[in-house]
Amino acid sequence: MRELIQQIFTAYGFNEKWRDDDIEFYSASAEDKTSFFLIDYIDATDEGITDTSLLTMLKQLEKDYINENTNGKGLKNKIKELFIDNARVATQIDKNTSAIYPIKLESLNNLERYRNLIYSVEESPNYFRRFILPYTDNQANELKRIISDYPDKNIVNVLSEIANQEDAYYDLAGHRNLDNAYELVIRFFSKIPFLQYNFVAEQKPMAVEKRIESEMEPELLGYHTLICNKCVDISEYIKVSNLPEDDAFVEAEIQKRLEKRG
Repeated sequence: MRELIQQIFTAYGFNEKWRDDDIEFYSASAEDKTSFFLIDYIDATDEGITDTSLLTMLKQLEKDYINENTNGKGLKNKIKELFIDNARVATQIDKNTSAIYPIKLESLNNLERYRNLIYSVEESPNYFRRFILPYTDNQANELKRIISDYPDKNIVNVLSEIANQEDAYYDLAGHRNLDNAYELVIRFFSKIPFLQYNFVAEQKPMAVEKRIESEMEPELLGYHTLICNKCVDISEYIKVSNLPEDDAFVEAEIQKRLEKRG
């Protein structure tokens, strides 16, 4: 999952400024942007994890953020030190910081029991916005395999193409947890605030008439067009089609018949 998150952030111009075990800090590289993200990777695959223990794990980042221990080095202070030469940016850290919590689960069947807990954490108004991103190793590995098949494509385009799969959408709508790459991609788009879906325009199917016309010989297509435009009727076409195979003669005969009808 860490690799996928890094690719997405890099694609949007974010730089990893700091890392400590399972926590990463990203900052927008553009000078005119003040956007920061804490990524807290949580492993909740242990069978003994309860609602209470998971809530404790989710709240630990907040405690670490404001913790003023003996060294005075809570996460917030560590982050501010990264911008010691830029006071303007340092003053905007609180209001422009969000946290994403990728939570690895053994099975998505456990997700329903955590739903209220996740909601309460995401709605907390303290310090930074929170986005909880549950996933399984199966989902992450499947998505990495798909992305590796398109080394020349931007990851955002690959994710958009996956999200554009209509059949997968209806499968997900009918079954809450599919444990596949499609479901993970949909969560990416809903839980990573800056990740924008690139609309993939589908070519409209060619009308039957147009497909037929595309297969016609030029001469026959000309007659077909005349008939469709009500310039000649079928009987006229039959008469013309029985004329000698002389292009100039046929064209002259068609013109003569059109003038006669006009």
